Amino acid sequence: MLPPKEMHEAWKLHHERVYNMAHDYPWLIPALTLLHTVPLAIAIHGFYKTHRKYLELKIEREKTKRQALDQVDKVEDVVKAAHPHCPFHHGCK
Repeated sequence: MLPPKEMHEAWKLHHERVYNMAHDYPWLIPALTLLHTVPLAIAIHGFYKTHRKYLELKIEREKTKRQALDQVDKVEDVVKAAHPHCPFHHGCK
């Protein structure tokens, strides 16, 4: 890593080059802006799409859990209806 003084000089040189390039070729400014905006827009879109899919998956998991609980309740109701005389289903035949 460069010492702070040399790093400052390197950054100063870099900024001068960028400024001169923008001054000499002003059409580069919108082109570079677009070049940086497109990947950013794609990344943002991908983030929201992934987040939406995550929420859909979470909803589906909850639906599956509720269906499983409903199925257990139905099975318990059927078992209780089949053995009304026995509170604990052990030993009933």
